[in-house]
Amino acid sequence: MVRQVAISLAFAGAVAVAACAPAPPAPAPAPAEPAVNAPEDIAALNAARAAFMAAYEAGDAEAIGRLYADDAISEPNNQPTLKGREAIVNSLKGMFEQVEVKPTLTPEETRTLGNVGLDRGHYSVTATPKAGAPPTSSEGRYMVVFVKEQDGSWKVLRDIDNALGVTPSGATPETK
Repeated sequence: MVRQVAISLAFAGAVAVAACAPAPPAPAPAPAEPAVNAPEDIAALNAARAAFMAAYEAGDAEAIGRLYADDAISEPNNQPTLKGREAIVNSLKGMFEQVEVKPTLTPEETRTLGNVGLDRGHYSVTATPKAGAPPTSSEGRYMVVFVKEQDGSWKVLRDIDNALGVTPSGATPETK
């Protein structure tokens, strides 16, 4: 009988200790699924592309620079990698001092996943030297990676272009 009382007391003590112990923390809620191709985000990327084209044609390097993140990297065809917004703007200023440009961007894929966006497609550009030389044309592919900033704006984080060829205006890459 003493044994049963001792076991009962031990069991009661264990139950009392367990009842006083803090409850385990509730599991963290599952993270929300990132928005995929949210219409407002796709519209923002389309607007950024349109702003880029307008500023590029106007030769406005500063306006283009405002579309880029501070730590952006640009990899233009046949040129050194440009690291940071300032380097990108300075490169564009140098180009715009020498040529007037007429760009066309044809997007083939624009999508978002949460705070990351992608714009990919083809471009064509005609550059007319300000010194009076004949214009040249270039066609190629582009890819732009965007990030959504804390303020909700989309900025270019990375871009790359890949020219298919440079030709005198009016010629095609196949006839050069």
